[in-house]
Amino acid sequence: MNIRLLTYLLFALFCLAQSDSMQAAGNGKNSQAKLAATYSKKIMTGGMFSPGKDSVSGIARRASIDTSRNNRIIGIREHSGGIYQLELDIADNQQNLTIGIYNLLGKRVIDVHQGSEFAGRSKMFDINVQGIPNGIYMCIVQGDNFRLAEKFYVSR
Repeated sequence: MNIRLLTYLLFALFCLAQSDSMQAAGNGKNSQAKLAATYSKKIMTGGMFSPGKDSVSGIARRASIDTSRNNRIIGIREHSGGIYQLELDIADNQQNLTIGIYNLLGKRVIDVHQGSEFAGRSKMFDINVQGIPNGIYMCIVQGDNFRLAEKFYVSR
């Protein structure tokens, strides 16, 4: 009997704590949508989510100082027959920069670049796609503190 009462009290206390943290985030539809978006973003990036500790503004503040925001793929376009060009902005000097082309099954089909690269505007990398069939591919750029992905099409 005492164990059931204790279990019920713990459950009620847990529910009360959860409702307080949810009310602290707001009870309007807009606040609930922000909370859901924050939760899904944390899940997608592999982080843990604590409704009382993490807020939308706190995550935005941490994201604004993240250097991966300054690194970006400008574009991938066909340059000449069988050669595509990747245009990339790199914010910081990278000791380990790896660029690879993957098919939609996740298999690496082309190694574009592996090594160090210095910061600067609009780095250009040539991608020779003559040995792969037409289709949809992903270009993955991975540096010391960022990872970028861009989808592109090969059609001849």
